[in-house]
Amino acid sequence: MATQQSQNGAPSAPYKRASRKGAPRRFNCDYPGCDRLYSRQEHLQRHQLNHAPKEIFRCDVAGCDQKFVRADLLARHRKRHSASYMPRNRLPSFSTIQDSSPPPPNSSVVSPSSAEARPSFSSVPHDAAITLASDPGPQLRPPSLPEPSPSRMAHPQTHQAWSSQMPDMTSCNVVRPKPQPGYYPREPQRVPEQQPATVLSYHHVDYPQDPSRENFAVWLFNPQGTYQDFGVSHMPFVDGGLESTLNNSIHYDYESLTSGRSHLETPPRVVESDELINEFRRQEILRWFQMFRQKNPKAEPLIVNLVQQNHGDLPALSLEMMRNCLQEYWEHVSPRLPIVHQATFACNRCSVLLLMVMIALGATSLSNRDSSGSMADYRGFADVIIFGIRSEILTAEEASPPVALWVAQALLLLEFYEKMYSSRRLHERAHIYHSVALTLLRRGSPLIGRSGSESPPEVASAEHPHGVSLDSRTWWSRWAETEAMHRVVFAAFMLDIIHAAMFGHAADMTPHEIRLPLPCDDNLWTASDPDKVRQLDQNFRMYGVKPISFLDGLKRALHGKEVKTHSFGRMIIMSGLLSVGWHLGHRETHLKWLDLSSIPAETQENWKSILLKAFDDWKASFDQAQGGIGSPTLNDPVPQRSGANGPIHSAAVLYHLAHISLHVAIVDCQVYAGAKRLLGRKISVRDYTNVGTRMKIWASLPSTRHAVLHAFRLLHRVLVDPRRSLSDPKRNEPGSISLPPMEVQTYSCFNELDPHRPWIMYYAALCIWSYIHAFRSSDLPHDVVHQLPARPTKPIAVNYRRLVTYLTNIAGLTELTEANTAMLGGEGLSDLLDELRSIFVESNSELLLEAHERLGVCKEALLACPG
Repeated sequence: MATQQSQNGAPSAPYKRASRKGAPRRFNCDYPGCDRLYSRQEHLQRHQLNHAPKEIFRCDVAGCDQKFVRADLLARHRKRHSASYMPRNRLPSFSTIQDSSPPPPNSSVVSPSSAEARPSFSSVPHDAAITLASDPGPQLRPPSLPEPSPSRMAHPQTHQAWSSQMPDMTSCNVVRPKPQPGYYPREPQRVPEQQPATVLSYHHVDYPQDPSRENFAVWLFNPQGTYQDFGVSHMPFVDGGLESTLNNSIHYDYESLTSGRSHLETPPRVVESDELINEFRRQEILRWFQMFRQKNPKAEPLIVNLVQQNHGDLPALSLEMMRNCLQEYWEHVSPRLPIVHQATFACNRCSVLLLMVMIALGATSLSNRDSSGSMADYRGFADVIIFGIRSEILTAEEASPPVALWVAQALLLLEFYEKMYSSRRLHERAHIYHSVALTLLRRGSPLIGRSGSESPPEVASAEHPHGVSLDSRTWWSRWAETEAMHRVVFAAFMLDIIHAAMFGHAADMTPHEIRLPLPCDDNLWTASDPDKVRQLDQNFRMYGVKPISFLDGLKRALHGKEVKTHSFGRMIIMSGLLSVGWHLGHRETHLKWLDLSSIPAETQENWKSILLKAFDDWKASFDQAQGGIGSPTLNDPVPQRSGANGPIHSAAVLYHLAHISLHVAIVDCQVYAGAKRLLGRKISVRDYTNVGTRMKIWASLPSTRHAVLHAFRLLHRVLVDPRRSLSDPKRNEPGSISLPPMEVQTYSCFNELDPHRPWIMYYAALCIWSYIHAFRSSDLPHDVVHQLPARPTKPIAVNYRRLVTYLTNIAGLTELTEANTAMLGGEGLSDLLDELRSIFVESNSELLLEAHERLGVCKEALLACPG
């Protein structure tokens, strides 16, 4: 909380404004026809100036004729003429009327002696000036004033507070200035164009002239309309059906970037107390670690080298070791989930539970990248922490709605560890508790933006008589907290849909739940001090860079339009497209048994064709924004530092995963490959037989060949030198520069910074194998598949030159047809399975070791049924 400075420079007690909530309103206006009541005499006196102004204050800026009844309103109005002024818009707009063009900074008014009063309602700014109007007669309701919305009537307290900010429209002769342009640009209203007859239909229903305000899918697939055209009042949240007072307005407090006392000097940071773990915090971590050891005695063999005591201390778990783990987290783990703001993070004052999860992630990352095995105990150290820390987080006082930021961050990072870095047991535990984290987010307001008591206090103006200006660092920390909570929501959404696609889990989140702007630019997020943040934001404003709402960006991407945002925002948009496809596909799957009639094939092809084109347009836009297909230099074939792209580092991997998952169910592929248990359930003979029947039909579909081709392209992108771009039209032309054939593999789990990529490679290989195996003359019985011996664990000799040729020839095809399906089998497929097995056997992940064994069964089945 900000503090005031006394005359001698010493900090005084913090000022806290008295709350008037619930105070009786006993001061009433005696003006004829006015029934306004106030809880304070001074509020009534200010209100009465609208009826009988003592003096009229005029703006002296050339070209501005605005007039005011109070001097302080004129002083506040003059700020609008400054170049750095931006409207605050601290209260959401409850109006559904939108002006056709953005107003000028100094909105025109109607003076007492001139034109008629013409009320304007697009929005009601919190600090709108009270201006004079001409007609003294009362008016019951202006024609342009909309009827009270159901959401406003459902929140009488909010409506009452909102009404108290406005002059009485029934008796006070006032005119509202036109709304100032907010940080989010609103597209001007256009006359609805005649819909072409060739527009694709959704469920055989042409798009209406007025987009549906009730059906999210119809609004999304309609190429016209923006987020403001979508009425969320008919779209309740999944949990509880509650509607936020924010309605469908999106307000993101970027205004504080240029408000307040920007001339304040930023106090120097104390490196020892802020960035580096101190000894007191280390001892606190050791106490928690010892308690977790007692809960999980089975982990003792994994940490035997770390728990050797010396005079009651654990020297192996030194201060330097913990600092190295935290540094590893910032460098290699945080880019996958950029939800903790490093520049304002204080490791000695934050929640110790959050810090321990971050250290555990750093420890296991160090262990995974260590090919010598000297850091193997680090993984055991991390497992001990992760195994016991979930119950401590969930029982914390702050783990209740509205959820505290550190709880949301800790739960998401904990899920990331359990899903991608740990054992099968913890992987399934993360799946079970995934819905808990989402429920905590839904039961507050993080999905729609924090408001009211959940928001950090806004920066007070230096001229405000009761305001207290925050120092730059305090303001910066509060800005970072708001941005971090938004990023938590998007990261949870991305993990939800990505893991649903690659593991066969259920996707619990839907895109329409998220009513937030896309995250701020990475340069703002990674800036090292508040002055740089303000400077960068001013540069973005100067070049017209503005935040984009997630739903508007999703709709634009669905219809092939450019979404100008940074790489993390683009990956969020792609995850949204993937989510739309997943939910539409599973909705139709459910309707097959719920409805008597089957889903028309035309309906499925309509939305799939739109999505597939959107995937391609997104990838082309991403590559163009990154300056073409990025590739490392000849001397640095493996990138050493990953960018903040989200859970999946590579845009190409996410792109191909979307194409594959839209047509291939990984659960069916694993059952077809002889898996004994999936999702905690034993696979029966009947399950295997039913899947085999489905796979025969699946293999004959053109969409399956489309997915198989993308599986080859994904594996080529990862396993073959990425400099060999398939999209280069000159790669096969005579005289073009060609790289020499590769003799040894360049991919290894030890230099992999993205834990999702190996499993997605396994997914792609299963897709290819299942497609080939479905064309064999006969399938192996289920009991025989389980009895097939796996290949020996000794190193597998792979003809890597032959594998490169195999992947390059198929991945370079423009289309996979039944005629060239024969190219997919043979020694090339056998080499591919052996290569992936040799990669997965190096991993510490139990899931990838299971993939190693499953591909061994696939290899044996391939040899047993050559076809």
